[in-house]
Amino acid sequence: MSASEVLSAFGLQSIPEEIGHLVCCREPSWRTAFCGVQGDTINVAVKTICTMCVEQAETIWPGWWADPETFCPVDGQPCPDEHDIDQRIAWETGPPAP
Repeated sequence: MSASEVLSAFGLQSIPEEIGHLVCCREPSWRTAFCGVQGDTINVAVKTICTMCVEQAETIWPGWWADPETFCPVDGQPCPDEHDIDQRIAWETGPPAP
């Protein structure tokens, strides 16, 4: 992870029409999705997930898509609960504007 990635916070969006990309919530950086796309925003309202991200997750852990909220396709461990994910999103998007 570069110094610019550490210093630059993600933008926060709520746009259901956009395609969402998957990242491992435990990765130190959320910049690169499973499909390889680089991102600088977190969209909390997507309804459609990138097909290439899902295919990559299935390649990493076959059968993952049958129950994607149960375990991580990267390490097979249970995924953090919504509260933990919300805290990470808040941390990644930076402090609120004054």
